[in-house]
Parts: sequence; C-alpha cells; structure tokens
Amino acid sequence: MTRARQRPTADRLLDLAAGLVSRRIFSDEAIYQRELERVFARCWLFLAHDAMIPAPGDYVGTFMGEDPVIVCRGTDGQVRALLNTCRHRGNRVCLFPRGNAKAFTCAYHGWTYDTAGRLTGVPFHGEAYYGRLPREDWGLIEVPRVEQFGGLWFGCWDPAAPSLAAYLDGMAWYLDKFLLPLEAMGGLEVLESRYQANGNWKIAAENFAGDHYHTPTTHGSSFKLGLADNYTQLEPAQLEHGPFEIALAHGHGLGGVYTGDKPYRDDLAVAERLGPEAVAYLQEWYGRLQERLRDTPAKPYSASHWNIFPNLGLVWRSPLRAFNLFHLQPKGPTRLEVWQWALMPKAAPAVVKELAWAQNGRGGHFASGFFAQDDAENFDRVTEGSRTLMARQVPFNYAMGLEYEGHWPGQEQWDTRGLPGLVGPRFSEHNQRNFYRYWAERMGLEEA
Repeated sequence: MTRARQRPTADRLLDLAAGLVSRRIFSDEAIYQRELERVFARCWLFLAHDAMIPAPGDYVGTFMGEDPVIVCRGTDGQVRALLNTCRHRGNRVCLFPRGNAKAFTCAYHGWTYDTAGRLTGVPFHGEAYYGRLPREDWGLIEVPRVEQFGGLWFGCWDPAAPSLAAYLDGMAWYLDKFLLPLEAMGGLEVLESRYQANGNWKIAAENFAGDHYHTPTTHGSSFKLGLADNYTQLEPAQLEHGPFEIALAHGHGLGGVYTGDKPYRDDLAVAERLGPEAVAYLQEWYGRLQERLRDTPAKPYSASHWNIFPNLGLVWRSPLRAFNLFHLQPKGPTRLEVWQWALMPKAAPAVVKELAWAQNGRGGHFASGFFAQDDAENFDRVTEGSRTLMARQVPFNYAMGLEYEGHWPGQEQWDTRGLPGLVGPRFSEHNQRNFYRYWAERMGLEEA
C-alpha cells in the first residue's frame, strides 16, 4: 500500500476498501451539521418504548438529533411525536422528561396545546388577536412518520422514507426472536439511567454495532474485580457456537451472538442456584424462543450488543438480564448524552429482577456501573484524538479481517445456518465498515 493510499483526501473521508476512516468525521463541526440534515432528519430514529407511555396522556420528552420532541399517547390512544417548540416564540412547551398531561402550556405567553398538538388555548385571544388568530393553523409540528416494531416506537421526519419494517430489514428478525418473547411475558417494566459524556456519537454507536474486540482491554478491570458474570466473561477462543458479529442492511449491526444450547445450559445452572421460580421462568422464555426459531437451523440464544442505525444501542446477554436500550443523543460533534432504559418482564421472579438490577448498577452499563464508565472514558479520549491538528492527518484503522470478509478461516465449522446478515467471528471490524459505508451513503459522500 502506498503512502498516499494510507490517507483519505479532504473530499474522501472514508476509504473502506483499505479500511481507513478520517478522524475529521468525529470532531468537524461542518460534518456534524451535515449529519443533522442528512442522517438525523432522514433516518428512522428511536422515540420510546410502549412501557414508557402505557396510558392516554403519558408522554416522554426526547430528541431527534438535536430537535426536542414530545412522544405522547393521546386521548384517542394514538402515539404521536410533536416538535417541542411553541409556535409563538419557540419556547419549549414541555420541560419534563416523562409524565402524564392533558395539555402542554408554554411558560412564556401561555399558549396551550392538547396531547394531539392542537392549539387549544391562547390568552386574551379576543383582546390581543381580535379573535382572528386561526388556531387550527398554529398547532405543534407533528413528526410525519411514526411507526412501531413490537414495543419500540420510531419516528422519521422524511415523508418519503421507506417503512420502518423495510428500514429495519434483517434487524427486525433478531428483534422478533429475542425481544418479542420477553414482551409476551406479561409486558415490560422500566428502570432509567442517564449520563453525559465527552465523545462523538458515532464512536459510541459503532461500539454497540460490533466491537467485541475492546472487551478484554476496556473492561479488564471488571474481570479482575470479579464483577463480570457468566454473561460477560471473555471466551478463550472462537468456538463453533460463537460469539459471532453480524452486519445487516442500512448500517445496523449486532454481535456477541451465540447459537446452540450451551448458553442455555449455562443460564440454567445460574437459574438453579436462584431457585425453582427462576428455572421455570427461564424455561418458559426458552420455549417461546424455540418456537420462534422452529424454521431456523442454527438456534441463536442471545446477542450481547446491537446498534440500530444511527443511534439506538442495545445490550442484552441473557433472559436473566435486563434488555437495555441506549439512546445516544448527539449534543455537538464532541458531546453526547446517553439515555438508558433497562427493560424486564413484569412476570420475572423477584430473584431474577434482583440479579438483573444488581448487574446493571454494579458491573453493567448504568451510570454507576463499571462498563459505562470504562466506555465513556475511551469515547472521550478517542474523540479528543480526532480533534488536534497533527493527529487528524492520520486516519483510523478499520481493516481488521478486511481480506477475509464473508469467508473467514474455519467458518465451515460454525453453526450459523439461517442467520440473516453477513456473519463474522468475534474479532472483526466488518460491522464497523458496514456502519460507515451506510453513513457515507446517507451523507452523500464518496468512499472507495
């Protein structure tokens, strides 16, 4: 490879044929503003889970890119996403992250909107506007596309975008196999955590999409302190049942995928120590999973890390653990907020919930957990390493396994029959290349 080949040019920020990514994309303000327009204003973005808004009037305040929105279940039962900015002077009409309301009132001049976004109250309407303000024309701006898959609600600003099902594509298959059996067990309950981090949103998103490689180093302290359990321990070698990293259409990716019954037997040993209720709970979930996999030769059991492009990370290693959603909120090219929800079936036994919440809060990804702090520190330093004058002249290396993509040594021994997506081994960067290839497509950028 020539020296010139090792450095993407100013107008070619990615050279994925060589596994190269310019550091500029992680700190450049102009690139970030283009992302807000080309990615966050046109892709399907996560809004909320059904468990967060179960009743009429329930709402969640969130963001689509940097635009604040209210996700609300109206009195008619319909879920809408409304731009959280008053049509009079732009003040936010909802200041709280979650709650129940019959209406939203601007604290500046008192304009009031109902849960469907209609302008229902204008102080001194007769005196100030002489009764002539057409209130039907001045409601909150509604996100034109809102759809759900299972209990996950997504929104899209682009009226011409394909359906959510088409956008999720192969990712929908994995959500159907792993998340929906949990949903079916009496619904889900939610525990929430939030924290701020210095880092570019893509560094976090690509980590969820397929970075099994960082685990032994980044999270080594958890292993040394004995905080990592049987769901997070590092495998001694690539085995025929996993773990696998899988790249999917539209930049989605997931990893830590195991097939066969060994993971179930490992979980069963844990459940037996917890008691008969835990065993019965695990067996019920496993039966639901097997029913969904009846036509799949390989029987995947779990996937530890996922990313739905652009910025919804998921972590789930076992039905004895919480299913975690991570909304990676961009706050500029070098800042993000991580909004996390841990979901557990309401029907789960108390001993299982106690184990799940303890692992989330101690060794897991909550703000108090070792894993979250380990990752956030690295995201911060990686982003800083993309900002300075000389460092940004040198591209990042995303070439791991590049020449073996789709035909890995020993692949014939793996049990991956029937799994959607491009499957690779535990140590690979094909998921990250897949992420940035789709990112470049959405950004309208040239890449080799």
